[in-house]
Amino acid sequence: MKLKDALPHEFFGYDYPRVQKLLDSEVVKKHNSGDLIHAPETPFKEKYVYTWWELENGYAVGWNENPSRGWSFPVVKLKGV
Repeated sequence: MKLKDALPHEFFGYDYPRVQKLLDSEVVKKHNSGDLIHAPETPFKEKYVYTWWELENGYAVGWNENPSRGWSFPVVKLKGV
């Protein structure tokens, strides 16, 4: 499955240039920590990333659901890849 098929519909309609470049990348694994206050063990500095996707190219895209700032989709390069 490609990232563009995995992202929630909330992603589309906004401009996230770093993520746009990765839309055709294959998803290796989806992580979902549920509705925890602090998502454990994510590679993101953002505190409200409950769902994120590992990509075959060594990057990860998270869905940051910050209640005070709104949604964002951070991108990080995973270590060791």
